[in-house]
Amino acid sequence: QFDYEEVDGQLASGVVGRRATSVDWWAIAVVMRDRAVILRVDPDTDEIIVTLEKSPHPADGWDNVAELDYAIGSALGWCWIGRNYRGYLDMFTLSFSGLEPQVCFVAEASALKIKHIRADR
Repeated sequence: QFDYEEVDGQLASGVVGRRATSVDWWAIAVVMRDRAVILRVDPDTDEIIVTLEKSPHPADGWDNVAELDYAIGSALGWCWIGRNYRGYLDMFTLSFSGLEPQVCFVAEASALKIKHIRADR
């Protein structure tokens, strides 16, 4: 893990990922110019790993995550981590532009699923 304060308030310039299936992802990167918050699933424990790395290059198999296009131009807000009853880190939730969570990433069967959180419900 890393100190999330390093990216809090930074503008998202893109969201890219490596697809596992038509609906799941091996990895997702929230890009902030030359750096990215990258989410992956540890294949041994099925836990989400969140790192701060150099931005991925599209030529390396990273595609646009169209369902998160709304985040582009927004500032990274708060984040939350979720552990299951056995202590495994299975969820990572992000806010864009504030304290209201908008998207939750869930680790299932070594892949990431995107769950949208709607504030109006």
